[in-house]
Amino acid sequence: MCTQVRIDGILCSTPRQLAAQLSQEGLGAERLLEWVDRHGEMDWCLCVIDVPKTLERSALKWTRKDESEMFVVKR
Repeated sequence: MCTQVRIDGILCSTPRQLAAQLSQEGLGAERLLEWVDRHGEMDWCLCVIDVPKTLERSALKWTRKDESEMFVVKR
């Protein structure tokens, strides 16, 4: 299963979707993305993003659901 992030009930599966949700926070979201592979490829799965580092940069509170690749942002 690929990495996913849930923000306000919206499931993000690509860097583009994650950046769009982070930009709603008033952040320059694309610059917050921490790439590990395929830099700039916004329509790949989130496996190309270091999600924990990206969420830490965004200063949002988040948890990892069990040991899965699902991250949940808490407001």
